[in-house]
Amino acid sequence: MSLTVRRAKAGDENRVAELAMKLVDQHVAYDGRRFARIATIDRMAWFYGEQTKVENASVIVAEKDGEIVGFAYMYFEPVFYAELATKVLWLHDIFVDASSRGSGAGKQLIEAVASEAKRFGANKVLLSVAAKNTAGRDFFEHAGFTTTMHEMMLIVSE
Repeated sequence: MSLTVRRAKAGDENRVAELAMKLVDQHVAYDGRRFARIATIDRMAWFYGEQTKVENASVIVAEKDGEIVGFAYMYFEPVFYAELATKVLWLHDIFVDASSRGSGAGKQLIEAVASEAKRFGANKVLLSVAAKNTAGRDFFEHAGFTTTMHEMMLIVSE
């Protein structure tokens, strides 16, 4: 098995979009009141394809035997007023296909995220993890992330 991690390039966006849709479905299954299935495969392919061209963004893919099995999408914020933070690399999305979990792809993606953070000049990586995603929380804690915030929600109308 050959496992590599690299920056996404033109032509990767459709596979990244497929994986991103799995991530969307996972979140909607956790809590359909919090997470909405607003994405389409075409819009996701467009979005991630465009993010490879954005100066402060990066899309990283993990390939196993030449097939993309995971991805990470991040955005650098030199000053992030909404989070009262500076020099933040915000890890918006990270996902490894279920068939490749345990292969080291997630670990290598996190290592690549940390490298991208340094390249951008960030001194921290922030992320959110769904409250019901215990496997994700365990993975991130094992990778060295610590809890700094808890998101809460009040439903005001349904």
